[in-house]
Amino acid sequence: MRAVLLTMMATCALAQVDEDTLKEIFGTPPTGTGTTATTTTTTTTTTQRPVELDTFTVRPTDSPTTLKDKDGNPCKCVPYYLCEKGVGTHIRNASVTGWGELDIRFGEDKCQVTVEVCCTEPKEEEDVVTEPPPVEVKGCGYRNRKGLDFTISGGSGNEALFGEFPWVIALIDINGSYAGVGVLIHPQVVMTTAHVAYKYTPGNLKIRAGEWDTQTARERLKHQERIVTEMYIHNAFTKNNLFNDVALLRLESPVTLGQHINTICLPSQDEDFGQYKDCAANGWGKDSFGKEGRYAVILKKLEIPMVPHARCNELLRRTRLGNNFKLHKSFVCAGGEKGRDLCTGDGGAPLTCPIGGDRYKLTGLSAWGIGCGGQDIPAVYASAPAFRRWVDQKMQEWGYDTTAYSI
Repeated sequence: MRAVLLTMMATCALAQVDEDTLKEIFGTPPTGTGTTATTTTTTTTTTQRPVELDTFTVRPTDSPTTLKDKDGNPCKCVPYYLCEKGVGTHIRNASVTGWGELDIRFGEDKCQVTVEVCCTEPKEEEDVVTEPPPVEVKGCGYRNRKGLDFTISGGSGNEALFGEFPWVIALIDINGSYAGVGVLIHPQVVMTTAHVAYKYTPGNLKIRAGEWDTQTARERLKHQERIVTEMYIHNAFTKNNLFNDVALLRLESPVTLGQHINTICLPSQDEDFGQYKDCAANGWGKDSFGKEGRYAVILKKLEIPMVPHARCNELLRRTRLGNNFKLHKSFVCAGGEKGRDLCTGDGGAPLTCPIGGDRYKLTGLSAWGIGCGGQDIPAVYASAPAFRRWVDQKMQEWGYDTTAYSI
């Protein structure tokens, strides 16, 4: 979610960005503790739900819906892997042909779940081997550019394919409401922004790895959920300016890595990505929720250029932030192309840049911005390179190997 700020301090002590302007841009912040200390507990008391967050619930199809196929034959809506005829030719070997193409548009004459097809001869779940065989994960940061199992049609063009970015994590509060986004850096550790994490206590936040379409759980490769048992928020984070906006979430147990769940590579300390192009930003933010056309809530994929720090500072000064604004060193910027941006609900969403061979490094975590997708108005991200040593130190304290995110 775009950060909601009470005030953002310019480094010049003689000039402050106007508070009313910032409230107009970002809204009024929810109340919170703003804690900067590590907290360990498994308490499951209900936390107050964040303001203006979109919600999602995974709702399985109640019972097979009966429709008619293009030839007028009765057919039932079932998960794609239960339908061999007319969809794919190798039902147990998706690597050969996959299960074909799924149309993600909805209509009265179509199945109402993205991963379902109308099948004239559906198989029974118990007759189909849906558990994937063990796979050897080749390392962090590998993108599945062609997705897994199937391709999609009928979308806006900004949808990721299933399993394309296996490091993206959905954050969910204990009541099932959407909380933000994170990125997997170790089977038992998720990295996100502090402005998302500080609103919760351990035990009241869950992660979901392997998520794609938030409205269904019927993919062949299933998602995995874990409860967050410990949070480590940067000790220099303060919620009124979002400097040092990073946090680590320790999970109750490791997730199992596989084709659709894997870690991202971290950059070296202070690595410069300012000139990189075609970096990928992912999230389930507001422009993917409830759009006209009834598209499913599918993980977004935006490929955008990085904006050098000095150039970003110059562009942001042209906005309502004014000439006295100075971009803090803990931020990086990307985008600035009209209509291509993350938005409300994308807090903590990863920005990753290609390093060759369909491999990526984490560059930033979605922090804040002025509007969504304005021309020459870059989005601002917490800088991943600024915190590599900070991450390594905590991982060593926890007793975790850093090779999970190292190249």
